[in-house]
Amino acid sequence: MLYAVEIGNSRTKVTCFSEEGLMLGDTHYFDRLDLSWWPNLGINDVLRIANTSNLQLQQDWERHVISLKDPWPFAFSCSPSIGIDRCLGVLGARMHQPNGSIGVISCGTCMTATLLTEDDRLLGGSISPGWKMRLDAMADYAPSLPRLSAVMAQFSPEGTRNTEESLHQGAYAGMYAEIEKICTVWSTQDANIHIFITGGDGMAFAKPLESGIFAASNLEAHGIFAQYKYGQQR
Repeated sequence: MLYAVEIGNSRTKVTCFSEEGLMLGDTHYFDRLDLSWWPNLGINDVLRIANTSNLQLQQDWERHVISLKDPWPFAFSCSPSIGIDRCLGVLGARMHQPNGSIGVISCGTCMTATLLTEDDRLLGGSISPGWKMRLDAMADYAPSLPRLSAVMAQFSPEGTRNTEESLHQGAYAGMYAEIEKICTVWSTQDANIHIFITGGDGMAFAKPLESGIFAASNLEAHGIFAQYKYGQQR
């Protein structure tokens, strides 16, 4: 069994796979600093960790951490410091779509847009504030504004009735417009591109978008499994 562990900026996700790459049960979520999942590993289980948040780990775990120096089934034509989570998300999407170019928009703590060409060159892409971060930033830098939880609120030409509505609309509609623009640019450059939206907030933005945009959970976890299998074949 393979344990795919994603240590993100907000939480840790643990997904188990069979030797054939089938998910065994549901993904489990933990606080970023909670390591209570560790005792569940068996002596013959494989552990692969995507340490996106660069959490300080005990030394004997380092050999389980995935890095850019590991074997990858694509060429890097992007920043040499691109996040492991972005590489794994694209690789997970490639498992769903083995042919053509791929675009992955991940809506997590930050929003990232990552492009993989048809000939498997990783081009990277933009990083911008995530949904909650947009709301938090307004509260942090404008003390008169309230701190709000994320609520879906499309832009309306009729305006808003209060400050809360205005903040909700600005945060959601602004991020939605950014996603829509990225998808339009990608699709204009390549009409056959496969676009995936993932991440904890992904579904809130994928549902209103046009058909042809795939909402996919656990792309990074599937990418962890794919990277491990690829490395075993090298």
